[in-house]
Amino acid sequence: MTKSPEAFKSISEVAEILQVDTHVLRFWEGKFKQIQPMKNASGRRLYRPDDIALIMGIKHLLHDKGMTIKGVQKLLKEKDASILLRSDASGLDPAIASDEEHAGFDPKTKMVLQNIRETLEKAKLLLKTDES
Repeated sequence: MTKSPEAFKSISEVAEILQVDTHVLRFWEGKFKQIQPMKNASGRRLYRPDDIALIMGIKHLLHDKGMTIKGVQKLLKEKDASILLRSDASGLDPAIASDEEHAGFDPKTKMVLQNIRETLEKAKLLLKTDES
C-alpha cells in the first residue's frame, strides 16, 4: 500500500524523491530558514507536501539553474518562499525569471553574462538574415 500524496514523508523518503542524500536536506535546512519540517516526539523530521515543493524549487535553482546558495537565499528573502510553491513542473514562475537570471552573481559576472547574451542575440539575428 502506498502513502497518500498528502501524507507526511520522512527525510529518507524526501531524499529518495529528490535524488539527494539526507545530509543535503539537513544542510539546506540550515541554510534556508524557509525549510521547516515538522518534528515528531522523537525529533524525526516529517515533511509536508509544501515543504517538499519548496525543497524541489530550491534544488532546481541550485542544481539546474546553477545559482549559488547566497543567490537563492537572496531571492527567497526578496520575493518570499511562495514563489517556489507557485512554480510549475517545467520551471519557475515567469514573474521571477528575470530575478532568477541575475541573483547570486557579482556585478562583474553580470556584465560578462550580459555581453554574452548580447553577442548571442546579434548572432541569432545574423543567422536569421542569412536564411532569408
